[in-house]
Amino acid sequence: MAELPKRYDPKSVEPKWYQRWMENRDFVANPNSSKPAFSIVMPPPNITGMLTLGHVLNDTIQDILARLARMRGFEVLWLPGMDHAGIGTQTAVEKYLRRTENKTRHDLGREEFLRRVLEWQDKHGGIIIDQLKRLGCSCDWSRQRYTLDDAYVAAVQKVFVDLYRKGLIYRGRRMINWDPAAQTAVSDEEVISKPQKGNLYFVRYEIVEEPGRFLKVATTRPETIMADTAMAFHPGDKRFAGLLGKHAWRPLARERIPIIADETIDPEFGTGVLKVTPAHDALDFEIGQRHNLPIVDVLHPDGRVDCPAVPELDGLERFEAREKAAELLRARGALAKTEPYENN
Repeated sequence: MAELPKRYDPKSVEPKWYQRWMENRDFVANPNSSKPAFSIVMPPPNITGMLTLGHVLNDTIQDILARLARMRGFEVLWLPGMDHAGIGTQTAVEKYLRRTENKTRHDLGREEFLRRVLEWQDKHGGIIIDQLKRLGCSCDWSRQRYTLDDAYVAAVQKVFVDLYRKGLIYRGRRMINWDPAAQTAVSDEEVISKPQKGNLYFVRYEIVEEPGRFLKVATTRPETIMADTAMAFHPGDKRFAGLLGKHAWRPLARERIPIIADETIDPEFGTGVLKVTPAHDALDFEIGQRHNLPIVDVLHPDGRVDCPAVPELDGLERFEAREKAAELLRARGALAKTEPYENN
């Protein structure tokens, strides 16, 4: 009898036993079994990367539950799969195309680009599956799924349409995170906020009913002034109580806009007065909904300014337009001062 090694060597032990489990089909669920059913759907890892310690912890817990259920006499299905990772995968494939073929997804067209994405999945997805198997995950690999599989996509679309027909899904105007490079909306989870050094611009808005009197507003984005549809202050701020219901002249794309009061305004920030731009700020959007303000979008999807009423800005890239807007305001006597400012 061979002497047992004094130290456990996982590399020589675990692959052998895992291979035996696979050959015996120990993890394959039988849909015709008379045993009570027990199932877990693995939260699919993204195909763009490798497993993290978070995956290891989560999958270990799932494996414990699956194995315990088998020992208790359940017919167990632990369904594995991978997620296409949406924008992450698209970005990775597009970078590869630019580097190797100097092409974009628009050059290829939708169908060919999706085919390239599937090729990417075949290449990189195998790494993650091998890692899961190396962990000893007792998944039913015969039922492995991918979130771009035709059947999976069809099922999602069917449910979506069904929910829509039941009135449980509707389309409305909402504030979203928009990526002007990828030309798509992104979730809050995909947005990484970083401190940005810029300027705080103090802009003067003349009161229509009181010529010569101005409201001063601090903003970091003067290039969106053309989308202002109201001025707002806190209803408890006595400095501006007499202005409620009056109007101010918007200094770029000159127009009368109402002066309103809203509880969400911070009297301590800046001058205590907010220019309300419902199309380009989440807080402003909420204020606009409460006060039925119009939503004026002055940016093209690619981040360029869309405002023919101010030809000096129309078509400019947003950061270039920011500097140009400040110049225009200064020339019109509407820019009181500029201060360095850092935000995220």
